[in-house]
Order: sequence, then structure tokens, then C-alpha cells
Amino acid sequence: MMKWEYEFGEELARTCPFGLRCPVPGMGWILLGTLGALVVAPIAIPAVKKAGKAIAKTAVKGGIVAYEGSKELVSEAKAELAASRPEV
Repeated sequence: MMKWEYEFGEELARTCPFGLRCPVPGMGWILLGTLGALVVAPIAIPAVKKAGKAIAKTAVKGGIVAYEGSKELVSEAKAELAASRPEV
């Protein structure tokens, strides 16, 4: 039993960053990732927001152009159908 506890403790020491001992395996990496996210977030959020705004604006413009084009196509098709309809 003692050997397993020693090996488990050694495994914990290997999985923690900077050789520190962690009570939960992988906890050090989670804390390190959280700290990194807190540092990077103020830089990344405005950049993503700016890019997202440009993408959304382009998508809306493209949708409007497609709507106008289909509207024109439907009106032309209606005119052709009306012209080809036989008189009774």
C-alpha cells in the first residue's frame, strides 16, 4: 500500500507545473490556463469583436444583395408566365 501512495505522490509532482505538488492531478495546468486566459482576454476580445462585426456586416450586405436579385428574378418569371398564358 505504501508503494502505491509513493508512486501516486510522484505522479502528482510530475503533472504539476514548476515541480510544485498539487492536491488534484492537473490542477496546476488548469490554474495556469485560467491565468493565461485572464491575461489574453483583454487583448483578444476587442480583436474578435472587430472581426466579428466586419463578418456580420458583410453577411447582411450579401443577404440584401441576394434578396434583391431573387426578387428581380421572380418578377421576370411572373412576367414571362403572364405573357405565355393563352388568352381564353
